[in-house]
Amino acid sequence: MPEHVTAVLNNDWFGAPEAARPSFELVCADGIVRLAAHVAQAPLIVPGDTGGFVEGLWEGDCAELFLANPATGYYLEFNLSPQGAWWCCEFTAPRVRAAGAPRALAGVRTTGAAEAGSWRASIDIPVASLPAALAFVPATTRGNVTFCLGCEPQRYLTHVDLGGGRPDFHRPDRWVPLFDGN
Repeated sequence: MPEHVTAVLNNDWFGAPEAARPSFELVCADGIVRLAAHVAQAPLIVPGDTGGFVEGLWEGDCAELFLANPATGYYLEFNLSPQGAWWCCEFTAPRVRAAGAPRALAGVRTTGAAEAGSWRASIDIPVASLPAALAFVPATTRGNVTFCLGCEPQRYLTHVDLGGGRPDFHRPDRWVPLFDGN
């Protein structure tokens, strides 16, 4: 049976209503983790984003998926742009990049499309490509789905309550098992 979660994020990091109402669907089935994102605003694309593996997507519009090993604190961050560009990085602790990171994972597939005043994108991540250090198990792996939108000011949205303060998605101690119904 597939593991599945969907949500609409109605408020930004500070609790203000978000007109773009980003939504996502996260599914784990048939050996794939799939994040599909939809945002009801014209996309802000970072320079150099023509698809592929691109660092810095968070400077424009992007959806983000975080997955963490709860026993070790090791985690991955995936970024997905409106045009289907993607990036991922491994971390050994909050904002501490693992040796050799970032690196593209084998078999990752993405899509992206802008429509009239909105965008949709998805990323398919083969479970077999996830690093062994993640020890991925849908019921216990902790994570979060977030969005960076617009600029001046950039808006930050998070599926999991990260405790307020200055926007910072790198708080794995607050992430939850995404596939347990939270």
